[in-house]
Amino acid sequence: MKTNRNLIQAVRLYKFQSLFIKSLILIFLLVIVPFTGLSVVMYLQMNKAIETEVSSINMNSLYRVKDSIDNIFKQMDRVSLEMIYQDDVGSFMLSDFINSNPAKMQTIRDKISMYTRSFKYIDSLYVFSDKNNYMLSNRSNSSLEEFDDKSWYSSVYQKMDSNLSYLDLRKRNDTYPFYISITRPAYLYEDKIGAVTANIDLEELSKFLNQTSEQFENTYIVNGDVVLYSLNRNEFMSNIQDIDLLNGADVLADNKEPHSSIKTIHGQKYIHSVLPSGDKGLTYISLLPLINYEQKMKDLRAFLYVFFGVGTIIVLIVSLLISIKTFSPVNQIMSMIEDQEKLEPLMISSEKSKWNEVRTITNSIFRTLDAKKGLEQELQLRMHSLRKAQTIALQNQTTPHFLYNTLETIKYLAIELTKGHNPVSHMVTALSDLLRRSLDTDNPLTDIRDEVQHAKQYVEIMQARYPNKFDVVWQIQESLLTCHILKISIQPLLENAFQHGIIPTRNPGQIIITGLRTSDGIVITVSDNGIGMPDAQLKKLQQSMASGVNLEEKHIGLKNLNQRIKLIFGDEFGVFITRNLHRGTAVFIVIPEKKDLHEIV
Repeated sequence: MKTNRNLIQAVRLYKFQSLFIKSLILIFLLVIVPFTGLSVVMYLQMNKAIETEVSSINMNSLYRVKDSIDNIFKQMDRVSLEMIYQDDVGSFMLSDFINSNPAKMQTIRDKISMYTRSFKYIDSLYVFSDKNNYMLSNRSNSSLEEFDDKSWYSSVYQKMDSNLSYLDLRKRNDTYPFYISITRPAYLYEDKIGAVTANIDLEELSKFLNQTSEQFENTYIVNGDVVLYSLNRNEFMSNIQDIDLLNGADVLADNKEPHSSIKTIHGQKYIHSVLPSGDKGLTYISLLPLINYEQKMKDLRAFLYVFFGVGTIIVLIVSLLISIKTFSPVNQIMSMIEDQEKLEPLMISSEKSKWNEVRTITNSIFRTLDAKKGLEQELQLRMHSLRKAQTIALQNQTTPHFLYNTLETIKYLAIELTKGHNPVSHMVTALSDLLRRSLDTDNPLTDIRDEVQHAKQYVEIMQARYPNKFDVVWQIQESLLTCHILKISIQPLLENAFQHGIIPTRNPGQIIITGLRTSDGIVITVSDNGIGMPDAQLKKLQQSMASGVNLEEKHIGLKNLNQRIKLIFGDEFGVFITRNLHRGTAVFIVIPEKKDLHEIV
């Protein structure tokens, strides 16, 4: 109960920032996203399976229609061949016995009547003799000129030029009925001597197909771009372009291979199945509206909606349980922190064998809190020390100001005694300026021109103290004088060169100060021709200079200057020391070229 209470309090307090809410949302999304994707894939696959099933049914129906039509055409072709191979028919085509052999003529007519009565879809059967120019049929017997089907000779017989079966779509006398004429020519060697034609009535054929095979509303048999068969009588022998449904399906675009596809025609989806037949150049086409299977699609969608809804509820419940279980250690930690004073002795006395991750984390938190208390106490001690140091620093500031005022008084007394400026007043003025500059701590930087002037005042004091002991040569580029440098940076180098290089020698020395602009920045060099430095001492000093910043260095010298440069400009700059080529020591100040104080970080 306490865990649940802490959980509810955490949700109320932190709302959407609560770890519980975040973990719940994360776990829910991690599960629901794949689940949704799986549901979508399942729907698409099942939808595709239904469409494939419908396409397969449609294609199988076309195959049955094709088989029926092919069988009919084969039967008609076989009837034509049987008639041609009859002796009486052969005699009729080769000899003149129309009036002399009435018995054989009657035999041929009887066979024609037998075939037309056996196959209901045969409207008529023609036996034609080219030699006699005479036509026998179940309708009438007469010469070709008197025969009632005037269009047969020109539209069928005259077009045949080989001993093959021919299929023609036509109308009897170009009016009615609609025929599929299957004609087999008769040849004697290379001479065409006649032909037998079986005329299939399309309306009777449609009735026969409806009785013998499964049909769909939009099933077509086309020959080229002409509709040979359709359930709609008005579409017999029509051009494909004139039939709105076929024109919208663009059936002529791809009719070389059997295939099924879904096409949208006038806003409605159809299963478009195509089955070409190589024998007679026919193509079987079916356009099945998918609306006929809409109920299956609705049932599928309803199932998936229920499946997705139930799955989402289950995912939410599972995510909630996992989140509560995941949040339980956090609850324990929060409870331990709230009851820190009660649990801390327990944590100390607990056996290690009973510890787990939560106890380890809590123990670490307690140690951190203890360390924090120690740091706070140490900080208070340091702040006390800092305030004490600030008080001492304020007290010490009075001493330099007192010395500066005393030097000014001495200068004016010296001037008053000699009634004008004298060497003492000049030296006191230079010393006073040096002291005043050391008191100016508002800005750690100054331009090189001002720093050079400060260094020259120091040189003036030292030359007054040690006349003819050393010379100073200034070789700083004029363009560098406006760049900035640390205050009191050249003077310590001059002092170092004089005190440790020139003074120990008995001979007069020389100090050269140069300033150059290089790819690394500005380089100020102070070199002397003094006694130099032993190798061991030089190496030790170089290592000390390269060791970095040490805030505890208190004396003003090379190390102090090096540390100040690194603190302000960065570790890549500073003071570097080396031995001169012939004699003495050279010290380099390397700083970046900055003319504007705002450029210096």
